[in-house]
Amino acid sequence: MSGRRLPPTGWLPVAASWRDDTLRVDWSFFGEQPLREPFFDDSVQHALRKPFNRLFRYQTPIERLPEWLQANRHLQPDGFIFHMSRCGSTLVSQMLGALPGAIAISEAGPVDTVVNARRINPDLSEDDQVRWLQWMISAFGQARRGDERLFVVKLDCWHTRDLALFRRAFPTVPWIFLYRDPVEVLVSHRRQPGMQMLPQLVGADRFGLNPDLSWQAPAEYQARVLAGICEPMVRHDTPDGGLLINHRQLPQAVSTLIMPHFGIATDAHEQTVLTEAGSRNAKMPGDAFVNDSAGKQHDATATVRDLADRWLTELYRQLEAKRLGQPTAHAVSLG
Repeated sequence: MSGRRLPPTGWLPVAASWRDDTLRVDWSFFGEQPLREPFFDDSVQHALRKPFNRLFRYQTPIERLPEWLQANRHLQPDGFIFHMSRCGSTLVSQMLGALPGAIAISEAGPVDTVVNARRINPDLSEDDQVRWLQWMISAFGQARRGDERLFVVKLDCWHTRDLALFRRAFPTVPWIFLYRDPVEVLVSHRRQPGMQMLPQLVGADRFGLNPDLSWQAPAEYQARVLAGICEPMVRHDTPDGGLLINHRQLPQAVSTLIMPHFGIATDAHEQTVLTEAGSRNAKMPGDAFVNDSAGKQHDATATVRDLADRWLTELYRQLEAKRLGQPTAHAVSLG
């Protein structure tokens, strides 16, 4: 079904693509199923395995989203999660998503398509892109079960470079930036590179880098990508709703710092749920959470340490100085 009919309640955007200079949104049916998977793409793959979603599809121009939003109750985000990558952001989104009545969206592809829209279509105005981002994120806040009370969005790591766009679209929504000792992040990507480290999947320009740099040594390219992620957070001098969190503060910082910053208060039962979620491996929930910082430091080669010193150590030092100088937030009850 394309264009003429809007999907009913229970459908979510699962992809967005360009056709004839129009951004079109593909939808799949999720019903009341909560999104418990570590990443939104995991939830999409699970949904697409259902015969119903292979037989029935909706595709609509993005300009029809306001009409759909008017007909479907939805929440506005309580907080955005920006991150350096491999620094605990999935753990944070999984913990918050485990709370009763929570919606936690993690790295949804349609959001990135909108963030990247003006790079694909330079004729798109800044005002239209802001509206598209507002509509798309609101669509993910759909109240499919009826008990939803909070909504958090974890973004892709390269979205730090689009902070101004998010602040324009959601000027009152608080946000956090999670980061980690760069040596440990580099070791993680050396073991298993993330898609952001593969320029054929995520262009070097998304990190403020010349595309020609994608042909340099992979280890140095990885370090420069991480620098490109962190630089905007170092340059962003005003508080502007932001809070810096170091990986080593997790998981305790979720309840002591992040939830108060997002204005989320919990009762004793919900704190138990949060603690249980924080005890599990975020990307493999069947396993227990283990702090692997010592192992990563042990495995760091001289090359990794040299690259960290060259491209990241000063950025990390400045982030730490900003974090230690930031004010403490106070919880605000949702009730």
